Amino acid sequence: MRRLLLALLLVLGSTALHAQQPPTITPPAPGPKIAPLVADGQVSGVPDKVFVLVAADWPPGVTTGRHTHPGDEYGTVVEGVLVTRQAEGEWKTVAAGQSYYVPANIVHETKNIGDKPAKSYNAFVLEKGKPRATPVQ
Repeated sequence: MRRLLLALLLVLGSTALHAQQPPTITPPAPGPKIAPLVADGQVSGVPDKVFVLVAADWPPGVTTGRHTHPGDEYGTVVEGVLVTRQAEGEWKTVAAGQSYYVPANIVHETKNIGDKPAKSYNAFVLEKGKPRATPVQ
């Protein structure tokens, strides 16, 4: 009886310790791989703005997360399919050959929810000296 009680206490004690372990958290998928094509192009007649052009490779499952830009974004999907949404709006599907536009300072997110890679070209007209993107919770 004493052995049974001891065994029961050991099991209950190890279960309590195990239950106190923090849950395993799966890190978010990394964002798209960005290749700058034009870093800080001048915008004629607008000295406080810069033009930025990037190529983005989107493996399956990646997301930008919610973020803003200090200027307008123009995106064109050239391979695969992406989904994007602005603020709390509806998700919109953007397939190869289609484009999307995001006004300055609008919270938005873009993802590759498919099982194939995607590629886009994204152009920005940004306020000079500000980061290209700012994450939003």
